[in-house]
Amino acid sequence: MSDALVLARDVTRIATLNDLLQLDHDAIGAYGIAIEALTDESHRQALREFRADHERHIEELTRLIQDRGGKPIQAPHLPTGVFKLAVQKAGALGGQTALLLAFKANERQGRDKYRRAAESSDDLEVADVLARAADDEVRHYDWAARTLLEMGVSPDSTTARVERAIEVGNARLADAMEGLETGAMALFEGVRRGTQAKPLLVAVAAIGAGLLASTFGRRR
Repeated sequence: MSDALVLARDVTRIATLNDLLQLDHDAIGAYGIAIEALTDESHRQALREFRADHERHIEELTRLIQDRGGKPIQAPHLPTGVFKLAVQKAGALGGQTALLLAFKANERQGRDKYRRAAESSDDLEVADVLARAADDEVRHYDWAARTLLEMGVSPDSTTARVERAIEVGNARLADAMEGLETGAMALFEGVRRGTQAKPLLVAVAAIGAGLLASTFGRRR
């Protein structure tokens, strides 16, 4: 394998893991809003347990990144992390149903991103950790969908169809924007590894990471 391909693979892996790490930091903030605003204690407890899953993801991703020589980015995405918080805050102002619809919309991206990343990883340990995290995200999303159904929000209702379209659109927009950020993270990782003397290789890695993330963002 050529030096360019090796570099592209390594920095893309770190950038992808950092993208997921930031996604979990996004989730922690949204969970805080949802837990505070919910009035049903059983729902609050479920979200506390789900938030603990995201905290575990952060620990596991941090270890994977460090073990592979990368630098973990312990911060939410910009600007999409702010947007996700705004979505959750808007939901909190609209009542319990709107709150859970906003929560479900935010969880969709985590579900899909983790699943895609797990399926595409050529690192067996990474794939295993991401697959387990993907299962967590599926469980979170399915709980929200089931709880909304119990609250009388039928998947076939006008409200649910409109919210589903917004949910998909928001996820695609966030994926596209975060794909660009992933490319920038790959560039940062390449430079951090002391490859200033190889700008072409760093550029290849960054472009590859951005294209990879953007391509995954279009798969639904």
